[in-house]
Amino acid sequence: MNWQDLSSTSHYKTALSVKHELDAGNLAEASLGIDELIQALSRSEKRALKSQLVRLMLHIIK
Repeated sequence: MNWQDLSSTSHYKTALSVKHELDAGNLAEASLGIDELIQALSRSEKRALKSQLVRLMLHIIK
């Protein structure tokens, strides 16, 4: 499974795919999916934080 592509398009679908791999007993594959999901969520949080800081600074500057 291409976890990087999946996690960059949908966190929900990635979580479902990880669950499917766990249910099938594919622990190594599920672990790869979880690792990629964690990285994708981290990037998403960083983008959201940066966006909020930019909005705050624009408000302060005006």
